[in-house]
Amino acid sequence: MVKNHYIENALEMLKESPLKLTEQRVCMINILFKNGASHFTAEEIYNEANKKRLKISLATIYNCLNQFKENGIIKAVKVSSDKIYFDTNLKEHHHFFCQESEKLTDIKTDHVKISKLPKLPKGKRLKSIEVIINITK
Repeated sequence: MVKNHYIENALEMLKESPLKLTEQRVCMINILFKNGASHFTAEEIYNEANKKRLKISLATIYNCLNQFKENGIIKAVKVSSDKIYFDTNLKEHHHFFCQESEKLTDIKTDHVKISKLPKLPKGKRLKSIEVIINITK
């Protein structure tokens, strides 16, 4: 069996988190990280789990994805008010979002230059900057 270091790293992060190492969470890690850095919606994970005949509800998938996000195993990328992608690439980066295909694509941080930011509200500090560039045909 070929080792996948993305899956191994994610499973290690899961083991180090306060979350229990359940069969469903391990299955989700295997789906999420099988191709390395990827983007998924909860529905895509649900469909993949069904193809593999895994017994896991959409509600459980949402709960697990949010728990993974809260524990730093994945990131969430909100592309619209009703569409969230879960991202396995934890490094700082930006995204293209194609509105026709609904495909999210990584952009390296050094490919985006931000020359000026507005003054931050009093008492606040900058945590991060994530740019989503919406594209169309």
